[in-house]
Amino acid sequence: MSSLMRKFLYWLGAGMAFSLFLFFLIPKPRDNPYMKIYSSLNGSDFLGCEFSSEERSGVRFRFDITPEECRFIIYQGGAGVRFYIDYPSLKVVRAGGEKEFPVLFYMERVSMDEFDADRHLAGKKPISVRDGIEVYEFSGSEERKFAGKDGVPVYASDYIETIRASRLYKSGLLVFYQYPKELTDIRAMDDFALDVLRKRVVE
Repeated sequence: MSSLMRKFLYWLGAGMAFSLFLFFLIPKPRDNPYMKIYSSLNGSDFLGCEFSSEERSGVRFRFDITPEECRFIIYQGGAGVRFYIDYPSLKVVRAGGEKEFPVLFYMERVSMDEFDADRHLAGKKPISVRDGIEVYEFSGSEERKFAGKDGVPVYASDYIETIRASRLYKSGLLVFYQYPKELTDIRAMDDFALDVLRKRVVE
């Protein structure tokens, strides 16, 4: 073997060793420690992901989404979970992504025995009712209340650039969602929110 070939093999081996060193040295992104992904490979009937914490018994969130989308869910072991949904595709997207109309969702479990969605309206009367939408005034700003397609009351308030809405879903899931003000039809946006909950959230 010529000296030139020996030098080539030496430097090739050194380069590979250095590359392996960097591979193990540089920290690699890790999945959320509160996340568990289910697939047909592990014999699960449920395909999607679950978020839960051992410190909060009874708090569990399941999503029927792809593993890639699962990694965009924001859960840190607390009472609630956050995620962004692209309108109108229903895809879970990364926070701060480039989608034109990302809708922010926040969900947490509440006790139905103690929860009263109308508590903040106690003693108040609507200043107007338009197309079944009650309008209430709070310190110069307005809140609108209407019934969603599932018959559940929905509350929507205007902010500078967004509209924020809240509602209950099924048994004890309190849902907040916020979307750009360009999407002006609050009923249509609640229909979209219900679509997200029915197709992406597993109860």
